[in-house]
Amino acid sequence: MKLEHHFAGLGEAFYAKTSIQPLLKQRLVEFNQTLAHSLSIDIKSPQTKRILHGEEPLENALSMVYAGHQFGGFSPQLGDGRGVLLGEVLDDQGVLRDLHMKGAGPTPFSRRGDGRAVLRSCIREYLASEFMHAMGIPTSRALALYTSAQAVYREQPEPGAMLLRTAQGHIRFGHFEYFFYQGKEAELNQLIDYCLQHYYTDCLATESPLESMLVEVVERTARMIAKWQAVGFQHGVMNTDNFSFTGETIDYGPYGFMEDYQPDWVCNHSDHEGRYAFSRQPGIGLWNLNCLMRCFSKHLERDQLIAILQHYEVTLQAEYESLMAAKLGLPVGEVVTKLLSSLFVVLAAEKMDYSLFFRLLSQLQPNEFDLILDEVVDRERMRAWLLDYQQARLALDQTWEQGSVPMLQVNPKFVLRNYLAHEAIEAAEQGDFLPFRRLLSVLNAPFDEHESSEQLAQRSPEWGRSLEVSCSS
Repeated sequence: MKLEHHFAGLGEAFYAKTSIQPLLKQRLVEFNQTLAHSLSIDIKSPQTKRILHGEEPLENALSMVYAGHQFGGFSPQLGDGRGVLLGEVLDDQGVLRDLHMKGAGPTPFSRRGDGRAVLRSCIREYLASEFMHAMGIPTSRALALYTSAQAVYREQPEPGAMLLRTAQGHIRFGHFEYFFYQGKEAELNQLIDYCLQHYYTDCLATESPLESMLVEVVERTARMIAKWQAVGFQHGVMNTDNFSFTGETIDYGPYGFMEDYQPDWVCNHSDHEGRYAFSRQPGIGLWNLNCLMRCFSKHLERDQLIAILQHYEVTLQAEYESLMAAKLGLPVGEVVTKLLSSLFVVLAAEKMDYSLFFRLLSQLQPNEFDLILDEVVDRERMRAWLLDYQQARLALDQTWEQGSVPMLQVNPKFVLRNYLAHEAIEAAEQGDFLPFRRLLSVLNAPFDEHESSEQLAQRSPEWGRSLEVSCSS
């Protein structure tokens, strides 16, 4: 494992040096071999094992410092309270990727916490990040999962665990907020230059590199959130310290994938006011970008910053319309807009399973609607919508089958339902990781049939719909 340490070169104003503190009887229980191969990491190498087990401290391992707006309120200093950035590794595309260990023990930024993670949260992040990757959504990825015999105390004792993860970068909106509000202009400029050099090199050749970079950040964020909305993903804790400057989904906590269609759905039991409800995510994305843009108010004029932010809505809307048109098997246009508007009214009234509906729609045949009608109460209202939809499909210059095949590649058969994660976690806590691996295998290829795993594609049982997830991980 060849580690580089570019972020460490910024200086200790940006971090505190830390190291992995091993858990009691720690052991590796899952490893992403495909991802490891792309990063040229050999988990069987004795040196790699010593590093990842915390037996061989790294001189340049560190925990980042940053700030953040959390549920609307500003916290002037946060930081990696349980994470260690081991360094960067070069992937097979020549791109540097951060190697980051979650749950590695207390750091100077732990804020009276124990710096640990529990097996429950590590499994949830592993499953979600790999599913999101399979769905084509920019995300951090899980590389290795460790469990242990060490108890970690939350509401009750739980098995301690660590998750090794990768991302293009772990720099957050909150990094810029930290240096801006601290009045540390030199460090803020260092950070800007670092991001241009490592993440947005194409912008260096433009007339205004900073302006070009910020436009790209806005557009990446917009496209990411559009993808969240299309797949029915809710992050749950959209604080600015959880928003990646590279436009990747990071910091999986009390997330959820929408089952019954509810625009005002809140997956985070701790979000009492519904700030981060599903329908509010696009607006929160823009709010967070406004917070980020304030950090450059001494570098760019107000009109320039406003112009940069104006890229958000148009980019998000275009991306979302394109994704939803593909889910319907139709070209972008007014017909899709009208069909979606009326469809969402029907889905909300029926509390129809969001992902299941679109998968069934992909399998629909002309004038054979029972596949979907059997899932609803008001059959006539759904039939009327399906007739309008069928008319739009039949008007295309292609056969019905030609339209359905690509729909099956964008509408997943398998999604990460809370109850499936819950069952995998319960088994893993008893030492049985087979349910976790079975679930992971279908989430890695969610569009395939996996006939032997048909039960994993079914609606949640009644008890599974009432599961609550909070931030306490």
